[in-house]
Amino acid sequence: MAVGASTGPSNYPGGFASGVTLQNTPVSIPHPGRVFWVNNSSVLAPGGIGGSNSNDGTYLRPFSTLDYAVGRCTASRGDVIYVMPGYTQTMSAADAVDVDVAGVRIIGLGRGSLMPTFTYDNAAGEFVIGADNVRIEGLRFVPSVTGITHALNVEATFDHPEIVNCRFETGEAATTDEFLICVSVGTTANYGLIQGCNFDQGLAGATNAISLATPQYWTIQDNFIMGDYTACIATITGAGVLCVMRNNIVINGEAGNLNTTEVFTQSAAGTWFLSGNIFITNIATDLSLMFTNFTSTINGGNLYSDDSTMILSAVDRSAVMAVSTDT
Repeated sequence: MAVGASTGPSNYPGGFASGVTLQNTPVSIPHPGRVFWVNNSSVLAPGGIGGSNSNDGTYLRPFSTLDYAVGRCTASRGDVIYVMPGYTQTMSAADAVDVDVAGVRIIGLGRGSLMPTFTYDNAAGEFVIGADNVRIEGLRFVPSVTGITHALNVEATFDHPEIVNCRFETGEAATTDEFLICVSVGTTANYGLIQGCNFDQGLAGATNAISLATPQYWTIQDNFIMGDYTACIATITGAGVLCVMRNNIVINGEAGNLNTTEVFTQSAAGTWFLSGNIFITNIATDLSLMFTNFTSTINGGNLYSDDSTMILSAVDRSAVMAVSTDT
């Protein structure tokens, strides 16, 4: 190594006026704002130091808490926060993490148990989206006590939230530790997206994986939902308006323990488009009991099953589901 050579990556905060190319490949920056890094694990970036909120939040000098990093962002600038593998946080109170700066994107790095993990040791603990145009992805939420009100709360009036590739897992005590609601969405929080997430609350007796208050223009797609829910997905204060649910697997119960309650229920008839979903619960005599208040729903083709015994009694019952009437 040459004398004076850097032992860590180079940093060019002023950028390059004409762009930059590495090995004949243009490097593009997909965000206009600042980038902050968060790490509280003992595994450090090469040449870096341990996370601290007295650091400057760079890759080599990361912050130690996510909420502090959010506070360093500027609204609507397009700031990005990377949370490093192995980050952990105990959620003991309301607003333990409050993403209250508009336009922030939070990206969790790592796979499996190395995903940034938020463990709830108090029923009041919560992760909050409290601003418009917030996106979170790659985060892991785990209950460690019973009766947690919700893991993630999208507060009322904040539009365009996106929740992508997150995991809402069972606790160590799979039959007692649970999020009563995994994702709770307030009234007039519209144009939302929940995509690629895994919800599994075991047999602990949860209420909903996703609870929506009068949703408008929401998309729920490519998710896996399983657990002992009152209803896996619910609207609780009014009808859904022009919402989409597609390509989800939704199971009320678990293998060998299917429930006899709805997978999807609304407090009033709403206009949803459903397509490519697999809905499973132990209601065989009347498929309309799998849902409530869906007389205005457009059925684009779904699979419905009441079978958990592998005796090939599961059938495609989409033909008997109610659909909207053309006039």
